[in-house]
Parts: sequence; C-alpha cells; structure tokens
Amino acid sequence: MKKLKGLAGMKSAGAIRDLAPVMQTIDWKGDDGEDYSIDVYVKPMAFGMAMDLQTDDSPDKRAAAIGQMVLVEEAGKLVPLGTENARALNSQLGFKLLAAINQAMGGGAKNSRPPTSSSANSSSTESAAEPSQKPESV
Repeated sequence: MKKLKGLAGMKSAGAIRDLAPVMQTIDWKGDDGEDYSIDVYVKPMAFGMAMDLQTDDSPDKRAAAIGQMVLVEEAGKLVPLGTENARALNSQLGFKLLAAINQAMGGGAKNSRPPTSSSANSSSTESAAEPSQKPESV
C-alpha cells in the first residue's frame, strides 16, 4: 500500500481529479432521420456535485448538472449547454450525452478505448480471479 503525503500526493495519485473538459464526438440520428455528429467537451462530475445531486435529485437539478458538464464551442470559446437546452435535447442525443458524462466520470473519457458491449460483461462470480499460486511463506 502506498502512503500519500499532502495535497500533492493526493493529486499525483488521482484522488483529486482533474476537472478539465475532455472532447468527445457524439453521433446521433435527428428527429428528421438525418445522421449528425458533434464534438462536445465533457467536464467530469466533481464529488461535490455528485453529493448535491444525491441530496436534491430533482429533474431541474439533473438538467442543470448536464447543462454545466457539457460544453460546446461557440465562436472559439467553450460555453455550457445550459439547463434549458439540456431539458430540450433530442432524446437520442440526450442519452448519448449521459453516456459521455458517465464515461468522463469513470476516467475513460479520453476516447482511448471504445466501450465494451454489455454482452461481453460476465457476472462477478465468473470473473473472480483464481487463487494465488504463491506459497504462503513468500
């Protein structure tokens, strides 16, 4: 077990997250049947925001959180999607943005690996590691 010292140690170990937005490309089918793609920037949810959502899980609070975490480029600047726009999203796009937020929260938002399908997941009992083959005296 690694012993950490101070804030610098916590930051180096990832205990205090970098909340910088990460670009993700989102593809979806519009209500008009056309396929669309947009680059958005997703800010990972900070622990404090997650705690706020736990204490007040109202639809307006969730829309406000999505509106703050999803940024789009406007005139060369990143601007928040905003609460009203989050509430009015095309359903398919909304679910894709939620997936992007979840990916950012899990630390995998760098588009380095595509998500695995749910059929590739196995149950916890099937994926349990084999017992160690090391002798107990080692």
